[in-house]
Amino acid sequence: MLKAVSTVFMVFFYAMPGLAESRIGVRTIAATDGDALRHLSLSVWYPAKDGGSLEDVGGNAVFVGQPAYRDAAMAAGPFPLLLLSHGGLRSATDSGAWLSGRLAEKGFVVVEVNSPRPDSAAIAVNAIWQRPQDVSHALDRVLQDQALSAVIDPARIAVTGHALGGTAALALTGGSFDADAFASTCAADADGPDCAWYTAQGVSLADVDREMLERAHRDPRISTAIAIDPEYADVFLAPSLKDRGADIQVIWLSAPDHPQFADTGLSQTVIATATGYDAFPLCTPKGKYILAEEGGDAALCDGDAAGRARIHDEIAGRLGAALDR
Repeated sequence: MLKAVSTVFMVFFYAMPGLAESRIGVRTIAATDGDALRHLSLSVWYPAKDGGSLEDVGGNAVFVGQPAYRDAAMAAGPFPLLLLSHGGLRSATDSGAWLSGRLAEKGFVVVEVNSPRPDSAAIAVNAIWQRPQDVSHALDRVLQDQALSAVIDPARIAVTGHALGGTAALALTGGSFDADAFASTCAADADGPDCAWYTAQGVSLADVDREMLERAHRDPRISTAIAIDPEYADVFLAPSLKDRGADIQVIWLSAPDHPQFADTGLSQTVIATATGYDAFPLCTPKGKYILAEEGGDAALCDGDAAGRARIHDEIAGRLGAALDR
C-alpha cells in the first residue's frame, strides 16, 4: 500500500499574509479556443476589498454553493495564480467552487476553467488532451486581462485538478501520454473512467486523435502541478513524469494501492479518511434523492456533511501549504 510521503516543496509560492479581512471575490470571464471553437467559462476567485453582491456560486438543487462577492474590488497583489480544472467529463460548472473559495481566502487568485461538457461519447473521447489545452488557453486569457494581470505574479503560476482535471495538471507540467495505453484502457478495465458510457454509445477510446494526444502539452509558464485522484494514471509515460518529479505532487483520496507512479519519484500523499466523492461539493438535504430520481449516482451524497467539509479543509490546507513553500 502506498504510504504518505512527506516532502519539502522547493517552490517559491507565497500566499499573501495579513489581508485586512477574509473577503472572497469572484468574477466570470469567457475564453474561446479559436482553433477548436471550444468556449470556456472562467470563474476567477480572488482576495477582495469591498463591494460586490453576495451569492452562492455553483449551487443547485443537488450541491451547496460557495459564498462569494460577485465583482467585488480586488485586493492589491501580487498574488500567486492557481489554475483549477475540476472533475471528470460531465462535471457541472463551478463544481470546484468550494476549493477555489478556500484558496482565495488564503491569498491566491484561482481560476476555475469550466470546459464544455461533451454532448456525446464520440466527442468526449478527445477530452483527455483537450483539457490541458483548455487550461493553457485560459491562462492566455487571464494574462491578457489588464485587471487580472496587474495583481498576478507571472513567476508563480501553478495548476491543480481533480479526476480528469488532475490528468490535465500532470500533462501541463510535462507528463506525456501513451496513445496505445489510452486506447486499451476500457478493454483492460471495464470499470475505468466513463467506460460504461463509451460502451453504451458504441465508442472506442481507440477513436482518439492520436497525434493530438501524443503531442507535448507542457506549458512552460506553469511551474507546479498538484493532481488530486488523476484519471488515466496508467497512460502516462513514466520517464516524462520522472523528469518533472520535483514539480509535481499527487494527492490520493482514500488509501488504495496506487502503483502507477511508483518509479517516477513523484511526491504522493494519501488522505486516508477521504473517498473520491469528497472532491465534490457538499450536498443539499434533497441532493441524494434528486440524484436517485434522475438516475444519477446517489452515492455522491453519501456520508456526513460535516465530515466532507473537514476533508475539503484538509485538501485546501495541503494545497495552500505546498504552494506557500
